[in-house]
Amino acid sequence: MLAPEIAMEHRSSGNPGRIALFGGTYDPVHLGHLAIARAAKDALNLDLVIFIPCRQSPHKDDSPLASQAQRLAMLDLALADEPWAESSNIEHLLPEPSFSWVTAEAMTKVYPDAKLFWLMGADQWSTIETWSRPSYLAELVEFIVHDRGAPPSLIPGFQAHHIEGHHPASASEIRAQPATRISDEWLHPEVVHYLHRESIYS
Repeated sequence: MLAPEIAMEHRSSGNPGRIALFGGTYDPVHLGHLAIARAAKDALNLDLVIFIPCRQSPHKDDSPLASQAQRLAMLDLALADEPWAESSNIEHLLPEPSFSWVTAEAMTKVYPDAKLFWLMGADQWSTIETWSRPSYLAELVEFIVHDRGAPPSLIPGFQAHHIEGHHPASASEIRAQPATRISDEWLHPEVVHYLHRESIYS
């Protein structure tokens, strides 16, 4: 059961009815992330998209270079002008490891009356049956799968919605850039200023 302090900290104002959970490292958050979230919002008539920076993905070996506080700060800057989006620190308040079903289950306690979706890329969808408790996750959420091409393959018992779109932004390429060359081509201007000030990827 979700601790009361977690529920109180992460309960959004109002009573959003359709919420997408959008997990990722956000190291850093870039305009491609926002484009995907906006496409999902428009396609599924979402009231809220919650960006959830993970402690470390159970499906990846590399750890984020930016700290959790820095990644949340960049998310808050990038989402400041998007009333339909917010960030959440919930994965860092929950026990490790950061399994998706644990996060989704916690969010059902935070938003008991909402319809929850899980926003992901096609690469994640292709491996979802190898995740921890995938069938239970499918009981908690419907999936929104972002892909440049064909709709996601059907999985019995999993409700999936397909959205299309493409943005060239790449977090790994941004991190590889010298600090002086990081620009707002792929990043919110305030995130650029933050990266220059903090010298996170120098």
